Amino acid sequence: MNCNSEIAGVSNWNSKDQKAYGICLSLYEQHPVNGKMSGDPVADAFALCARRNNSVLLIADGVNWGEKSRLAARCALYGSMNYINNQLFLEGNQPSNTQEAVTLLRNSFDAAHQTIISHDGGLTTMCACLICPIKNSEQFAVCCVNVGDSFAYVFSHNHGIRELTIGSHDVHSERDIRDAGGALGPVNGKKPELQNLTCSLTFANPGDIVFLTTDGISDNFDPVVTKVALPSRPSDTDLTNFSTSPDHTIKPEMNPRERHHYSMKEMERIVHEFELVTEEQCSAQELCGALVQHVLSLTDPKRKILENPALYVRRKMTSNERKRRDSEIVEQMAKAPGKLDHASIVSCEIGVLKPDEEEMENIPLQDNNNGSDTLSIPSSSDTATSPSSPGPLSPSSKKSRPKKLFSKIRSLSVSSSQSSPNHNSSGLFPISPKRFSFRRSRSKSEAEPVSPLSPQNPNVSPQHSNMQSPTPMSPGSSPEFALPLPAQHPYRKSLSYESSV
Repeated sequence: MNCNSEIAGVSNWNSKDQKAYGICLSLYEQHPVNGKMSGDPVADAFALCARRNNSVLLIADGVNWGEKSRLAARCALYGSMNYINNQLFLEGNQPSNTQEAVTLLRNSFDAAHQTIISHDGGLTTMCACLICPIKNSEQFAVCCVNVGDSFAYVFSHNHGIRELTIGSHDVHSERDIRDAGGALGPVNGKKPELQNLTCSLTFANPGDIVFLTTDGISDNFDPVVTKVALPSRPSDTDLTNFSTSPDHTIKPEMNPRERHHYSMKEMERIVHEFELVTEEQCSAQELCGALVQHVLSLTDPKRKILENPALYVRRKMTSNERKRRDSEIVEQMAKAPGKLDHASIVSCEIGVLKPDEEEMENIPLQDNNNGSDTLSIPSSSDTATSPSSPGPLSPSSKKSRPKKLFSKIRSLSVSSSQSSPNHNSSGLFPISPKRFSFRRSRSKSEAEPVSPLSPQNPNVSPQHSNMQSPTPMSPGSSPEFALPLPAQHPYRKSLSYESSV
């Protein structure tokens, strides 16, 4: 797939930004001998198109494995994104209310399905989300349509995480995680299965983060999948709220509603712990990294079982010995937490997007009467929002940046006062004509956003050299606020793709 080709009016689909970001990777094991990854190719895909005050987020999960599943996911994203952008910006059919916005998303599913059929693709789930401003209000409308088990969430720094697509699955009844519930593509002849197709709507404030996930992320927060709890038994045999698990440990029993509530709180815990480490609010990029890092750590014991080199040693075994070995592996896998799957997440911060700070490296300089370059400190009246302001700006800048800015200004004033005691008293400090940058300092490992992946085997060459995928984080890397990496297999090579627009 050529990421530089023009799709939906956008040519560079690999540009990265902290406020709009996505990660797609495989949680499956790698063969310790030939280096092949199970489940290849990755059948998940996502697309994100963020403009100044509106964003379109798409995510798709190809059903089962294989090239047809991956083709179906990518065709669905292409057809849907192309239809939405053509309607909004080429034909000028911009929605005037939320009902028209949801109808636009619903019609894009038909375009996605037709694209799959025309390219002879397989089956895929999909979730589409449109974030748009509300007239005469600081809030934004978050409209969403989904089919299958790809869900949408909203993270608020004040109110935590809530699921937007909760109507697509009954949280009061048991759900088979192996059943997607619906899919686009030729399910019945050339017709899709829209059994759980759901239209959702909520309102969010600037600074909130909307993120979409596939079941590889969401299912790994279920307390039953993570082996924290056991599913509740029928009411006639439910004599106690606790039960003994196969490993002889006492675990609580949870009904489906409690399991869903626990999943939301577990996601909040991961994000808040990241904020405690960094002492700053979590950005969209950091939210993706924190959740993916947690899922990788959780599923690592399962991968270690399957990546044991002793399992692949060629030796003669009787049928009984082979059955005994296979039963031991099944027993170990049943005890290990997590679910191996393709995992994807895409997120975007709500608000009017400001130019990136890397594009604002220079503070504008003025010329005073003496012809020297001076730095002007804006007054409170200058920084107040004017009546003609387009809307609330996204509060994505870190808390430490203003402190660093004013500390640099104070240091400049001290150095300038020592060299020239007669400084201007009108709030202007003489500085040199060099470029003045107030970017947050980064280490070498932070030069480009990276996904928190497992260590990579240097002896195994990447299989997808034509894809612009980032290099996995090595054990020796030390980001500024790095979370502990899981103990991965030393020869594991993770295949992932990350991008944002």
